[in-house]
Amino acid sequence: MDSDAKNRACRAVLTLAVFLLPAAGAAGEQDPQRRDALFEFELRDHTHEQWLEDYSFHSLWLSPPKSLVPNPPASPYPALPPEPVPAPLTAAPGPTPGDTLLPENATYYRAPADLILPDERLSDEAFRERLSHYLPSFGGTPEQILDDFKFQQVGDFWDGINAERAYARGLSGRGVRIGIVDTGVDILHPEFAGRVQRRGTFIVRKIPHIHRARNLPEVFSGCREGGARCRVFEIDAGGDRALIERYAHRIIESERRFPDEYNTWFIRDLSRDADGWHAIPGTYKEEADPAKFQYPDHGNWVASAAAGWRYGIAPGATIRPLLLEEFRSIHFDGDAFLAGDDASKARAYRDFLSHSDIINYSVGSVDYDFQVNHEAWLRERFPAYWAAFTQRDAQEKTIMVWAADNYSLDHPSPKASLPAREPAVRGHYLAVAAVVQGQIAARSNRCGPLPGDWNPEPQAHGRHYCLTAPGQLRAALPNFNPEIDPRDADVNDHWFHTLGGASFSAALVSGGIALVMERFRGQLSNREVALRVINTANNTGIYADSAIYGAGMLDLDAATAPVGEVSTGTASLQAGLHRTRLATPPAWGRVGRHLAGREVAGFDEWNAPFWQPAASLFATTPAPQALLPMPGWDEGFEQRALLSHLRWFGASGAGQENGLRMTLWGDDFHAAGFRGDFPGSGFAAETDYHAFGFSGAVMERLRLGVIVETQTNQGSRPAGAFGAAANSKLVWLAREHAWPLSQAGGVALRLDYLLAAGQPDYARGAMFNATGSLYSAASLALEHRGAATRTRLSIGQPLRAESGRGTLRYAVGRDRAGNWRYEEARFALRPETREVRFQLRHDRPLFKGQLAIELSYAHNADHIPGQHRAQAGLGYRLNW
Repeated sequence: MDSDAKNRACRAVLTLAVFLLPAAGAAGEQDPQRRDALFEFELRDHTHEQWLEDYSFHSLWLSPPKSLVPNPPASPYPALPPEPVPAPLTAAPGPTPGDTLLPENATYYRAPADLILPDERLSDEAFRERLSHYLPSFGGTPEQILDDFKFQQVGDFWDGINAERAYARGLSGRGVRIGIVDTGVDILHPEFAGRVQRRGTFIVRKIPHIHRARNLPEVFSGCREGGARCRVFEIDAGGDRALIERYAHRIIESERRFPDEYNTWFIRDLSRDADGWHAIPGTYKEEADPAKFQYPDHGNWVASAAAGWRYGIAPGATIRPLLLEEFRSIHFDGDAFLAGDDASKARAYRDFLSHSDIINYSVGSVDYDFQVNHEAWLRERFPAYWAAFTQRDAQEKTIMVWAADNYSLDHPSPKASLPAREPAVRGHYLAVAAVVQGQIAARSNRCGPLPGDWNPEPQAHGRHYCLTAPGQLRAALPNFNPEIDPRDADVNDHWFHTLGGASFSAALVSGGIALVMERFRGQLSNREVALRVINTANNTGIYADSAIYGAGMLDLDAATAPVGEVSTGTASLQAGLHRTRLATPPAWGRVGRHLAGREVAGFDEWNAPFWQPAASLFATTPAPQALLPMPGWDEGFEQRALLSHLRWFGASGAGQENGLRMTLWGDDFHAAGFRGDFPGSGFAAETDYHAFGFSGAVMERLRLGVIVETQTNQGSRPAGAFGAAANSKLVWLAREHAWPLSQAGGVALRLDYLLAAGQPDYARGAMFNATGSLYSAASLALEHRGAATRTRLSIGQPLRAESGRGTLRYAVGRDRAGNWRYEEARFALRPETREVRFQLRHDRPLFKGQLAIELSYAHNADHIPGQHRAQAGLGYRLNW
């Protein structure tokens, strides 16, 4: 038979099998062997296996054909260091006697005095090393991240959720705990290295009570078989399940493997004896077999999709394996659940929740009526437990993420749709439906309608309790499974598989929530995080149909970006963070240096915090020479040393009349002042800055001056949460000396210096305020004056604060209740260095006016270390 004929035959057989699925299921309930025989066929030819995989993922999902991603490449970076391995356990001489009939062919071990395990949390350095191994462009641009081989491994299955933008913001889910309630997780898999939580896990299976009077139960059958390797690890745990789980972790990590098909491993709690037996499951079969204590693949797939290093959306999150069978028996519907009183069950469930921030339930249920009746039974018989399960009174709620299931129903599974029936879980209990190539998957349940009492406000119930995410992903199979086809292993022999279903959509949302939690540094409540993920989902286009897509498609860019304007400030004065800036006088130097490492928090419309460096809110107002290189015409010392943004006008001589005058300078400059008969008087004002200044001689070579500003502080303005304006006053005394160096008096050495006192006044309740300061300024110049020319070479220090303190009160974040938290930074206004300014100026007549040429160089310009400024200016004034 040629290839085409074989292909057609295989299609016919598979199509018939698909149509017979319901009948086979019914028949299988009556006769499992008949069910197995009905579907027992193999396709050995690789082409047909590839077609079979295509058919199962495309035809059953009724989605357009899509080329599967080739085997993912290995990391091009050096191998990571091996994980620490605890010392191996040593065998004991024999079993500890007890009431239980013990297997004879087993090897027995005693628990060590301590159960020390490797640290659960990777160091920051080790974490960065591992993350860069799998995602080298982490924290770079989205375009760079999309080129990384992590995205080559996951292919285009993540299209539409904008994970690359979350990674560009430095998010990995670091430190967030995700509980995986499923069929078990291979805790030794490289996908989870360094991020498996050992507290509050369920990785072992409890064996029902064993009676000595009976023969060894079937669970010990492996210990009787020839050549079987049966191990019993004994510990006096006092019935402490947590200690037994810890011992199981120690055993597995010491052995660096799970029991395989020919091994059976047990933990025996000596304090309970007949009721203290537990089995450590293996990871060697694709289907669960409770009699053999095996982990199927599903739990590993889900965990790797949520938090795997290579395949997971949150490669920094911590996973908490929770064996579904044990979870059900202890916390939901098993015999262990029925034992004990209501209060103790409530305490146990609250303890269970306390070990996880998110719990992923990629499990389903079909019988809606049974679930509703079961809920009613729990409410009536176990009201305290039901309150704990729904987290009705919990201040902090663990987020529950449920798969909507894969039955093509118009609503999620009965358990996933609990928010439609129970108001107490709304806002933290989510259902997730699957999309493939951007559209709802054919098998996936839909999100369904909302109940009539639903409150769609963002901080109430949100758009919906259900959203969608890609359900066709690449994920990791258990690492130690010899029955896996080698074609399902990558170049590093790490097992992977391409799969689909709402189970993996839920895992993607759980990992995405971990990224959002990290983004807000744990300051949003878990409920706020869940609502943010719901309310920022993409609900445009086809996703606007809430009956199908619920809140829309998971969007990690929108969930981690601000909603509306980000505001900051104090309790009495708030403004947009992007508008909040404080320009400080050059006399203070670089104020932002005091705020290195500090961050100011702003809050979006949903009160979510966002941060930026506090120093970025401060800017030194540059000296006007940097903006206006044209030389000034009044070259008095105050003009050079004090506020260069004001144009000073001098008056000298005797016998002149007193009077007032108004002079226009430029388009928006006005000067006004008093002109007297004493020598050296001057005045200045500017309407743009609402400033007025006066300077006059009080005695020979001693001058007194004052400047009052009503919107600025030495020409510097606040904005936003710093206030709209600042007032200031500056009073100074200046002394001048002149020493002629030539008999004709044409060459002289001049020394000018001043001391000033200033008092700024910023808006009441603003983020910043400052005390009064003392200032200094000085200039030493060599000057040559001719009949109509002047040449001046000077070295000087402009105005500089010598004292004073500033106080910044700023938001640093918020608490879980939404209240803003503040800190204060107090710092000296004195700059860390001094500006030294060198100037060469030449003035001479030209035609009917005056020409001025000026060269200047400032070392440590604006009193900022290492900042330099060199300028050249040319000016001409026409006289008439």
